[in-house]
Amino acid sequence: MTIKIIGSRIYLTEMKEDDAIKLNEYSREPKLSDFSGPYKASESIEKALEYIRNSKKNISEKKFYILGIYEKNTDEFVGTIGFFDLDNENKKGEIGFWVAKDYWNKGYMAEAIKIMTNYIFKELKYKRVFAHFHELNKAVGRILNKAGYEKEGELKEALKSKDGKYYNDVIYGIVNSF
Repeated sequence: MTIKIIGSRIYLTEMKEDDAIKLNEYSREPKLSDFSGPYKASESIEKALEYIRNSKKNISEKKFYILGIYEKNTDEFVGTIGFFDLDNENKKGEIGFWVAKDYWNKGYMAEAIKIMTNYIFKELKYKRVFAHFHELNKAVGRILNKAGYEKEGELKEALKSKDGKYYNDVIYGIVNSF
């Protein structure tokens, strides 16, 4: 089963092994790693390939879904979006995402979240999707708002940063209304 979710300017699909070089390059961006913690794909191209292969395997086993984000006009790989920590009994899970720095502020992330969430609700038949993020990463809240998510709250001092300080973990969610 190959997943392909098409938006107006981007599409989401399983990553290709050819994407390993860019995945490795993009994931080394300090502003991404500051908020996402250790990311194995940044260690080497081999680790990026392993990440891609594991993503494909987990999609086929329906354990979780990590898809590449691609520009529609160029087929350029620009980031990833995933649906994971699935609770099949309660039909809920977490969405996570990032886009390469060169593609920030172009609306790609909000579009990716919207079309992925629609797929989760209509095709996977889930009831609830949530995201959480570091309180200093305010751009994520704005992007989630644009995609229809609402702030649900904050977990006080729940995230330890690289500097050893604790910060709030902000939670946004959306419920299936289809």
